[in-house]
Parts: sequence; C-alpha cells; structure tokens
Amino acid sequence: MTKSASFALFFSLSAACYAAACGVKEDIETTIDCQGVCQRYSDCFDADYDVSACRNRCENGVDTGDLGFQEVDSCESCIDDRSCSGGTLNCADECLGIVP
Repeated sequence: MTKSASFALFFSLSAACYAAACGVKEDIETTIDCQGVCQRYSDCFDADYDVSACRNRCENGVDTGDLGFQEVDSCESCIDDRSCSGGTLNCADECLGIVP
C-alpha cells in the first residue's frame, strides 16, 4: 500500500469514527435535554405529568425529524436557570411542541 493510500484510508476511518461519535453525543444530549424539559414541566405545572412518556415523545420527535435537536437544546437552555414563571414567560416559543 502506498503512503498516500495509507493516509487516505486513515483519514477515511478517522472521519467515519468522528461522525459516529458525534451522532452518539447528540443522542445522549437529546435524552438529557428531553428529560430535563419534561421533568421541569412536571415540577412546575403538573406533578402527575408522565415524564417518561414526554421524554419518549421528545426523543422520537427528534429521531423522526418532527423536532430538531437544536429546538430541544434551545428549550432546555432557555428554562435551565429560570424560575417556573420566568421559564413560562420567556421560553414559550422555544418549548412549543415539546411540552404542552
């Protein structure tokens, strides 16, 4: 194998591994963000809210493309350090479609 062929193979394998790792990282972050958004809704508005079902809908929405990864991330980031009322007033647009 020539030096340039070895380099090309190494580069291709590295790129493939990086792409796969990015997908895993995004999946993990989506799970964490969906859980956080759904749990926050339960904590603030409805203690009987089914957080697990909400998280599953959220994750499935990202998987099917109905929700974007960035949408979920924006909602979670927006409500992260706000009070319940502050999150409701300031983050409704970011969280629309994730929680009621």
